[in-house]
Amino acid sequence: MKKFAPEPYLGLLFSDYPDVNGPTIDEMARRVVKSNAVKEQLVGQIDERIESSFQSRTADWNSLSRETARPAIKTYIEKLVNEAFERIEFK
Repeated sequence: MKKFAPEPYLGLLFSDYPDVNGPTIDEMARRVVKSNAVKEQLVGQIDERIESSFQSRTADWNSLSRETARPAIKTYIEKLVNEAFERIEFK
């Protein structure tokens, strides 16, 4: 990399950065991808997408049944997302 950018950029040279190898980058990617914020964002997106389906399928339910089912569905989504994230393999 030093061959391609010998001039300093914003006062920094490539020699100012630590050497990064494949395993280090892999571990950094795992931490970012598997972070709780990413999981929560994914759960929120899935929850939003199934909202209309939930409303149409439970139109004839009473309000108490809907209020009880909604958190159970969200918990199930969280469980599925966590299981999916555990199966992620980086190579």
